Amino acid sequence: MILTRRQFLNGVGTIMMGAVLTPTPLSTSWSAANRANTVQSIHTVTGPVAPTELGTTLIHEHILCDFIGAEKTGPHRWERDEVFEVMLPYLKTLRATGGGTFVDCSPKYVGRDPLLLKRLAEASGLRIITNTGLYKEPYLPRYALNGTPESLAADWTREAEEGLDGTGIRPGFIKIAANEGPLNATQEKIVRAAALTHRRAGFTIASHTTEGKTSL
Repeated sequence: MILTRRQFLNGVGTIMMGAVLTPTPLSTSWSAANRANTVQSIHTVTGPVAPTELGTTLIHEHILCDFIGAEKTGPHRWERDEVFEVMLPYLKTLRATGGGTFVDCSPKYVGRDPLLLKRLAEASGLRIITNTGLYKEPYLPRYALNGTPESLAADWTREAEEGLDGTGIRPGFIKIAANEGPLNATQEKIVRAAALTHRRAGFTIASHTTEGKTSL
């Protein structure tokens, strides 16, 4: 069956309602049974909302991306006011034409900016969801290359519970990426860290993959 873009987006909006559910409060000992018996919410950059409030959802979007590398990137690389002015009309159009939620998949060190996303969400009326996690080589910081799955999962779980970059803005999912072909040692570590964070925080994992076959 051939779907129009609108029909497709209506469908994935429903999928996303289930995809980014997370229990509140978070707990490293949270069991599946406890999650099933708890009212679930979705963390957006402006606070938690009920799944039924998402509406039509764009599930893989980017306000901005910066691929200069983990050691050089950061908010100093872009003008927040300029990005805000450029992107706001598009988000307002999305909202006016029935869009409810925008899932921003730019991870840390590739353009994630929680404060910018919150400002855009408040000005546009859209719900915006951001992420914890990391991308892939060569866009990983040194601590990720030298760390363990457990140490990375501890960082991501802390972000899930306390917020991103000292802002108090909480993520709604885990964003990672996988290279084409069998996972190398670093990528396997990222995937394992995401799995550990999922078990602790209840977050869904969204993995970007290159074209071709990826072995997970």
